Formats: sequence, structure tokens, C-alpha cells
Amino acid sequence: MNKRKFVVLGAGTAGWITAHYARILFPDDDITLVYSEAKGTVGVGEATTPQMVSFLEDIGIDLLHFLKTVGGTIKHGISFENWNGIGSHYYHPFIENITEFGVPNFWSHDCWEVYNKLLINKNLPFDEYLYQCKLINQNKIDLNHTNFAVHFNTYKFAKYMKWFAESSSKNIKMIEGEVISFEQNDNGDIKKVILTDQTVNCDFVFDCSGFAKLVIGKLYNQEWISYKQHLPMDKAISFWIDSGETLKPSTSAVAMKYGWVWKIPLQDRTGCGYVYDSTYINAEQAQHEAEEYFQQKLNVRKEIKIDAGRFKNVWVNNCIAVGLSGNFIEPLESTSIWLELSLLDNFKHFANEIDKPNKDSIALFNEIIGNEVDEKMNFVYMHYMTKRNDSDFWREFRDKHPMPEKLKKLWPFIVNNNLRYFQLKTSMCPGTFPLMSYLWICQGLELFETPGNLDMFENVQPSPEEYKQIIDEWISTAPDQKTFLSSL
Repeated sequence: MNKRKFVVLGAGTAGWITAHYARILFPDDDITLVYSEAKGTVGVGEATTPQMVSFLEDIGIDLLHFLKTVGGTIKHGISFENWNGIGSHYYHPFIENITEFGVPNFWSHDCWEVYNKLLINKNLPFDEYLYQCKLINQNKIDLNHTNFAVHFNTYKFAKYMKWFAESSSKNIKMIEGEVISFEQNDNGDIKKVILTDQTVNCDFVFDCSGFAKLVIGKLYNQEWISYKQHLPMDKAISFWIDSGETLKPSTSAVAMKYGWVWKIPLQDRTGCGYVYDSTYINAEQAQHEAEEYFQQKLNVRKEIKIDAGRFKNVWVNNCIAVGLSGNFIEPLESTSIWLELSLLDNFKHFANEIDKPNKDSIALFNEIIGNEVDEKMNFVYMHYMTKRNDSDFWREFRDKHPMPEKLKKLWPFIVNNNLRYFQLKTSMCPGTFPLMSYLWICQGLELFETPGNLDMFENVQPSPEEYKQIIDEWISTAPDQKTFLSSL
């Protein structure tokens, strides 16, 4: 059988992830990554979710070597600051795996949700009764008893993935050149990618061209579903600050007067940016407000235009859009790479049909991917249901930007602290935020109007007091992040 020719357009984060994933999925076929040095990448730094760590392990990367080479750090969750008013604070941690929770006569294990609901019911602080929160508070890390993620420099990541492809004989061919056009057959399939100085033959294309949206957007002109009515942030400025004396094991999201600031701690610096609504302020005003917050002069490195939304179809003919070429949600919950990995993970269930595509299967794939992006948008929107009211942006947000319909259906269950696992996880949307994530954000924003009903479920084992003793013992031996990374 002739080798199939897979072409990945773009050598940013999505491009390299896709190339390595494709190599695992199609070990005997040709994988070619086409990139343009002139185009570059968005390059604002990356904050990930635990799915990224699993991916690195799956393709054979040593995590500690990776962190050392890319100047990366460990992430145990997200720190939300000033969202319910100046001085307010809460965490969105990742799930920890220290012990199994049970409820006698009901479940012998897997009752993590009930434990978190019990903390809310008893008004016990997450900072004291959740291990990941305690780790963040003390700038410590634990790679053995937690699900964790990483932060990394985008440029260094691309260089590392290229080095890894070459040094480990992944047989991923790399071609530098700017895409000029495409040659298609009668049914619209792409047969050749035309570059400035050569032509690349292909059987299947992964469009990882980022905001350029070369194939699904410009060539196939697919319908764009905008999220702007719900998420109005349409601009961002990015900049760096010194890493400081400590390296927090968390991404920070700081609410500002007209949006929010991200802080991504790396070993040599902290990548930052202000995501804002340009109907209220311009880039210069955003920079001025950020300088007041950081109390220093900032050198803005990029101004980024944001267009929140997704294509209705990301798989068209013999091309799939991965990453920013297919959707964009502001990086409030670090969902970008998670969505890339989830799309590729879902694709493996349909990969047997790329030679003889079935329209119903492709439609099903597009529906699943669309549902997942919508769920991420709903979850991000929920963060704006705050008590902050110190600017027109916050005072007017709910009136100007209506709640998405899917979230609106969940809202009565949220305010009554009666949200269920079944409402979130379905076969048509497998990659959702877990119920605990909803609980942590809703508690942090004080959205619960009642403590919730835990009749017959109160006797969680271990109890909060017993679990607190366990995590206090573990954290006493956990290393400080900066000390740990300096020893690599």
C-alpha cells in the first residue's frame, strides 16, 4: 500500500502537537510540517491543563528535561484575583489523587464531588481542605499526588519539539516556505499545497495556521459562529515582567476595570497580557491601567486582535482545522491546547474513514467538536457573573452580553447548588470541565444561594478533618517550586 501524505500547516504549538500526534496515529505514513519563518507564532506564552502533561508522556518526552530546556514551570491551578471586587480571591485547582472518598452504603470510592459539596455546605475554606490550593498558597509542588499542568515559553516549545522530532527519529519532514495557494481536485479535496518555491503533494491536511485560518476559513469559507455577544473581549496587549523571588505554581487571572490580566510564571520571566473590551478603552489606556497595577513601566510586545468564536465545521473535505485556525476562546481557563488535544483524541475514532470519508461521520465529528468548544465558552462566560461593579464594563456586562442558552438551562441548578454530573458529561460532548470545576468557580464567585442538599451523603470518608490531616502531612515534605526547578 502506498504511503499516505499528511501535511501539517504551521509550526506553532498546534502544529507541533498535531505533527507528533499524527506520527503516533499514522506510523507508516508521511508526515510533513510546512511552516513560514516570516509568519512566526502568536508567542505570548502558554498555560496548559493536565492533558498536556499526558500528551508529552505519550510521545516519549521526559518532563523534567522538557521543563529545564523550555524554562517551564509546574501549574497546580489558576488563581483568580479581584473578580468579586478588589481584594477578593479564589482558586480553580486541578483534581488531586491522594485518596479515594466514599459514602457508606452508597459508594466505596469516586465521591470527590460529594467531598467538595460538603466543604461548600459547611463553609470550610478550599485553601485549607484542598491539597492543590495549599500547594499554590505555599509556592510548593507535588508531581506524585496530583494532576498538574505546565507553563512554557511558546518559542522555546517550538524549538524543543523540532529538536525532539529530529533527535528521536520521528521522521517528521519539515519544509520552510509561505503558502501561496492550493490545488484541488473536482470534489474540492486539496491535492497540492503551493509554496513560494515548491509544491507539496498531500492526501490529508491539518490546518494549524492559527489566526490566518488558511484552509477552513479562507479556502473553504466555512460559517463562523461568533461568541462576541457573550464574550466581548476583542483586544489584548502582551508584555513581560521579572519572575521575582518566587515561582507560583499557578496561572493568575486578575480582573481589571475593562477585562482581565494574565500572569504566566516562567523560570526567566513572567508572561503577561491584558485582555480587554475595546469599546471602553484603547491599547494605550489598557497599558496605562496595567502599569498602575504592576507599578512599573511596561514594554508592550504585541497588540492582539481577538475574535471569539468557532467554525461550524472544522473538518471539511480532506482537511481538519486544529487550534486557533478552528476556534478561539479567550485564555481565561487555558483551554486552547486542551481543545487541540481533545480534537485530535476524538479524531482517532474517525481516522479509519479518511480514505473513504462518510458524510454522516464527518458531520458527527463536527458536532462533537462544536459542542465541546461551546461548553468551554459557557464555562468561561460564567466567570463574568461577578459582584464587581467599579466600572461601566462590569456594571453593564449582564445587560449587554446575555447568558448563553446552554448555561441558562443550568443556572437554576447552579444557584441552588444542585448541579449534577449528568448535566455536563454526554457522549456528544465528552471533553467537558468536571463538576468540581463548576463547584470551585461558583463558590469563588459566591453564586450559590443555598448550601445544597446533602441528606444521606454527609458521612463522607475520609472526613474533611481527616483529609486535612493527610494533606498537611504531605505538604510538609513538598518542595518549593523555585528550589525544585533550580536543581534540574
